Amino acid sequence: MLKLREFDTPEEKMKAAELVCAKLIALKKTIPFIREYETGINITQDDSAFDVVINSSFDSKDDLIAYQVHPDHKAFMQFNKNFSIKKTLVDYKY
Repeated sequence: MLKLREFDTPEEKMKAAELVCAKLIALKKTIPFIREYETGINITQDDSAFDVVINSSFDSKDDLIAYQVHPDHKAFMQFNKNFSIKKTLVDYKY
C-alpha cells in the first residue's frame, strides 16, 4: 500500500494516484514473472487510509525477488519517490 504526499487539491491527488496506478499496471507488460497484478485507489476519506493498493501474485519466492530487482520495478520505485511518502507491504505464501 502506498500513502501519497499531500497535493494542493483533491483532484491533483486523484490524478497522481491514477498516474501511479498506470505506471504500476504497465509493469505487468514488461516483467514476465508477474502472474497477477491489480491496483486500486482508496475511496474513503479516513486519515489512516493509504491511497493506492497493489495486489500481486508470483509463482515462487524467486519470481518475487526477481520482480523486486527488475530494472523496470526499480525505475518505478525511483519515479514513485515524487509521489509516495510511505509504503507498507506483506509478502506471504499461500
